Amino acid sequence: MMLALALSLALGNVVTLDATTETLEVTTSSTASTDYSVSYVDNASGTITPGSSHGNIASATTTAILAAPGASTQRAVAAVTLCNVSATASNAVTLKHDTSATERVIGKASLAPGECVAWDNSGVPRPLTSGGVQKLAVDAVAIGGRPYRWTKSATATDAAGYSYGFFKDTGMPGAQSLGTPGLNGVVTDCSVVGTAGSGGALTIGAPLFTNAASGSLYLKSASVTAAAAGTYALIDVLWINTGLVVTTTTAQTTTTPTLPARDSNGSTNGEDIELALLTTTANTNAAVITNTTASYTDSDGNAGNSAVFFGLVGFQAPATPVIGTWMPFQYAAGDRGIRALASITLGTSYGGGALSAVLYRTILVAGVNVANTPTLFVPETAVRLYNGSCLQWVAIGNPATTAPAMSAAVIQVVER
Repeated sequence: MMLALALSLALGNVVTLDATTETLEVTTSSTASTDYSVSYVDNASGTITPGSSHGNIASATTTAILAAPGASTQRAVAAVTLCNVSATASNAVTLKHDTSATERVIGKASLAPGECVAWDNSGVPRPLTSGGVQKLAVDAVAIGGRPYRWTKSATATDAAGYSYGFFKDTGMPGAQSLGTPGLNGVVTDCSVVGTAGSGGALTIGAPLFTNAASGSLYLKSASVTAAAAGTYALIDVLWINTGLVVTTTTAQTTTTPTLPARDSNGSTNGEDIELALLTTTANTNAAVITNTTASYTDSDGNAGNSAVFFGLVGFQAPATPVIGTWMPFQYAAGDRGIRALASITLGTSYGGGALSAVLYRTILVAGVNVANTPTLFVPETAVRLYNGSCLQWVAIGNPATTAPAMSAAVIQVVER
């Protein structure tokens, strides 16, 4: 063992700590229980001594996982392993080299429940599935794949420039069945059909989603054929509510449950999670509304932040919104996402009808240049999809009032 460790010191290592002010740290993004193990070799004036450090982290914090070496000693880190041992929560981990409180990033990984990442003396990270199988790069051969297809009817949008969600439209999959989850809403899991308002695929009008068997899921490609040229966004709906009183112009309080671990990092923190209003029964306000706002907790845990309509055509409420009208908000400056929604203030009465608030993550945005002509989109970097994803389409800023019916939208999801 001594020979092997000495050889690793000579051939390479993850990082070398060569001063009493240098430590090895890891930053965790969530409270998911994470085990760590570090193997190292000390060289003290030619005396080679192996060692190890191991423990568990169960908070969103920065932790020193290997202390600094003693004076006149070089501590060569031969291997580091980080394993998310939580059965339900994801964790984004960042490995850092700290010198006198100046941190330098060595590597990062997003760990779903049960997944690990290991650095050996080559310095190259090896992500491992919950079954201990190495996860290959996203351009490697898939171990499984599945297409999802949408053929959706649609109705005309309000006016040029406004957005439209396909939630209520018939076709494949079928129309949403929102039920009555109320102001506090319901989190979603489309790996089950569920019942009206339960948060399953039926609630959202989304396809039944097949979870990964042992690896991770990535969006490989998308093809969109629609009756209206324009921009189409594939989104993952994490939460939706009902029960907003459309004539109330003061704050309507919501208490959202913890969101599913499906933000951009596979965590519940809400990074890249956005908010929109969806008209589910036609509203009757006679003029454009720009003063609708929302109070939320951001992805860093800061409460009381305010989201607002953009105030541009397509990013506000039109006069008399039709069913399916999609009205997105913008974050407060500097924010990266929404962890929890606290309240919505309509500001101006929407007259009649019904509205739902939606928390979602944008997966892909594709442009259709010619109506009724398929457009293929292959992302340069495959986007990860998480178990339970509730996938739906939105036509963004429809350039005309033509109903943007989808004759065929197909995405290819691969497991690696």
